[in-house]
Amino acid sequence: MDKKELNKLCFEIRKCDKYKRWRQKVLDRDKEILKNLQVHHKDPFREIILRNNITTVRDAEECKELWKISNGITITKGEHSVISLLERYKYHTKGFFTAIERLLKEQKKAKGL
Repeated sequence: MDKKELNKLCFEIRKCDKYKRWRQKVLDRDKEILKNLQVHHKDPFREIILRNNITTVRDAEECKELWKISNGITITKGEHSVISLLERYKYHTKGFFTAIERLLKEQKKAKGL
């Protein structure tokens, strides 16, 4: 699958009802009511698609790995941009999201959330 096809597929999957339900479940799990929060796959969305040979939205809906609530993290829009950029350049390690989660929890605790 070339990059253009992958981009189109990712866009289509993000519009499907199952993706929206997954996103909401991650937000509900974290009990966040803040504006500008986004949900991010800790194990990168595109890598899951490629690893599971997903070529259609239907394939995506049937892929259990894509919808694991434990693979979702709530982050702010700015944090999402930084993480996505780092992922594109492969600068993070397996411990990256653990560190991010810990930092976010500390920030939320400090804000009384």
